[in-house]
Amino acid sequence: MKIILERNLNFIQFQNLVIVTFVLIMTFLAMLNSLALVDFILIKIILFLLIIFFTLLLLTKKGLVVENNRLYKAVFLFNQLILRKEVPNNFKRFSLLVGKLSTNYNYSYEIADFHNWEPNLNVSISAYSLMILSDDHRKRMNVLTLTKIEKAKEAVDFVIKNTSLKYEKYNPT
Repeated sequence: MKIILERNLNFIQFQNLVIVTFVLIMTFLAMLNSLALVDFILIKIILFLLIIFFTLLLLTKKGLVVENNRLYKAVFLFNQLILRKEVPNNFKRFSLLVGKLSTNYNYSYEIADFHNWEPNLNVSISAYSLMILSDDHRKRMNVLTLTKIEKAKEAVDFVIKNTSLKYEKYNPT
């Protein structure tokens, strides 16, 4: 059983990878149009392979896989499993924690007059972390972090239905 949830990269990683891929494509096209085919052929081949790799990396998605009652965190490309990592099976419970993902641009506001012109670049979004817990809640491990509540609910339903883990509300305080 498998469930594909959302993009594998967070927004900042995705944005940076798009920019790098665009620069590589422009460099590759400039080299193709300005140099003879045999000039710098190794660099052209490396650029082409990097463009292919980064484009495929942009298309990856994260999800969960259950095989033989074992839970795996997985990465998919075109609905095909390409990578999986087993979640430790010594935990018996899991929970969904709600929090914020933030870019965390910490500015020094000691002298307010010097910082009036600075824009507030801090961006935060809701995050839903699927955590596995020990019986006494002293040990916990993050399995997957999602940014959409619908996908988080799908993940919880998937784990309840396909594993022996028990869902419980978790309050860390």
